[in-house]
Amino acid sequence: MNTSLATFMKIGVTAVTIGILLFTVGYGIVKGASTSYGTSITSQTSKLPTE
Repeated sequence: MNTSLATFMKIGVTAVTIGILLFTVGYGIVKGASTSYGTSITSQTSKLPTE
């Protein structure tokens, strides 16, 4: 029982660690892309004709 619990905990901790790593990397990529697109959208909005 003790070894099965230890194995389960190792797998659980590994899965949580990988999930946190992927979330952090994905968040950084999305944040960088949204900042880039935000600048592009702002520059396009300023080129629109006004009445």
